[in-house]
Amino acid sequence: MALLLAAVTVHADVINLTDGTKLEGKIHKTSDGWTVTQKDGTVQTVSADKVASIEASHGAEAVSVSEDRLASLRRVAEHLSDIHDIVSRYQNFIEQTGDQTVVADATKDLHLWQDRLDRGLVKLGDAWITPYERQRRRELAQSEAMPAKDLIANYRYAEADKILRQALQDDPQCAIAAYLQGVALYKQDQVAQSRKAFEAANQFVPSHAPILNNLAVIAWRQKSFVAAMNFYDQAMTAAPQTKEILDNVAEALNALPDETKNAPVVLKAVAIFADQDALLQQAASRQGMYRWGATWVTAKQLQLLKAAELKVKWELDNLQQQYDALQQKIGQIDSQIAANQREMDRLQTSSTYMDQMGNIIQMPVPDIYYQMRRDNEKLADDKKAIQSQQDDLKNRIKQVQQEIPTPKFTGMQQIIGVDGAPLRDLPGTLPTTTNSQAN
Repeated sequence: MALLLAAVTVHADVINLTDGTKLEGKIHKTSDGWTVTQKDGTVQTVSADKVASIEASHGAEAVSVSEDRLASLRRVAEHLSDIHDIVSRYQNFIEQTGDQTVVADATKDLHLWQDRLDRGLVKLGDAWITPYERQRRRELAQSEAMPAKDLIANYRYAEADKILRQALQDDPQCAIAAYLQGVALYKQDQVAQSRKAFEAANQFVPSHAPILNNLAVIAWRQKSFVAAMNFYDQAMTAAPQTKEILDNVAEALNALPDETKNAPVVLKAVAIFADQDALLQQAASRQGMYRWGATWVTAKQLQLLKAAELKVKWELDNLQQQYDALQQKIGQIDSQIAANQREMDRLQTSSTYMDQMGNIIQMPVPDIYYQMRRDNEKLADDKKAIQSQQDDLKNRIKQVQQEIPTPKFTGMQQIIGVDGAPLRDLPGTLPTTTNSQAN
């Protein structure tokens, strides 16, 4: 435990350690404990939590060790929410502390915590309240937060934010309010703040599939691809065969960078997706719906789309062959230009010599030199023309790729909106609008 930062040197007879041993020497207080310089000059460092008491020549210093440890314990207790843990820490402190004045103060604290434990108090924010009050505050905050769903759906974000802030003030652990905050912030393109809201909701309601899905979408937008797949893994596990989640995973797998495809988390998510999507497709087919990339179509649409895809594929292959043939011509032109340049360099070098006075004399180059230069200029023009043809082919390829009536992938992953807000007592459930049935 941290002690006061001021460095104070005292002369002490004995440091009593919590394990029952003792050290004698000159004591120096540090930021995280004490150093003991023994009679033979050996210096030993002792952390504050190992010191039970000090029998020092200056009594005030001996008292400060225990007081510092008690102050540190109080600071720790302020941030804990498990009263059993707090009581246990105080009991251990009292057993290991020799200063009776500090023990008396610690005992008063222990009686306070024991009373809270006996009364069954729970922590909410910085306050300790009864379970009844905790439930009342929970229900109040949930009822306050619910109207924000309609406000967000109607783009009235400022009004929604006002009531969500009030809900979180009444219950800082209101999962519904935190989730809806995340949705509203995301829709306003405040991605980083949205992530913080969903992370808070994830702490309040672990394993809630819409929260995990939304964290995955945000991680993907922030180019944390492996982290996104880890969240999708958790989301698929929390709510198997959920269409919205599996559609997002299909989009992600289509766009996954090559360098991340063999990451263990990614391979695990791929396996889970394959198993769940096969079952989802079976269920959807009974309703006449079939997977098309990351979306769903009817049997008739699927037939037409497959025919269109074949036509597009044939045309794309043809365009690619034309592009490759032009690229081959460019390679031949580059080779010819390079060969001509080498010959021109040779001709120029052979027309240069040094006279007896050391002067460099440049003789006229043969006519073939100028012919090659003209040839290279024409070849360069031919190359530009071919490259222009390639640009036209690229534009045509993009147009053809868009000729499929329903693209397989949009390149976008979607968060689950206000209907995914968690019910506090049912953390793993999904609302009926986000079940595993295909629409």
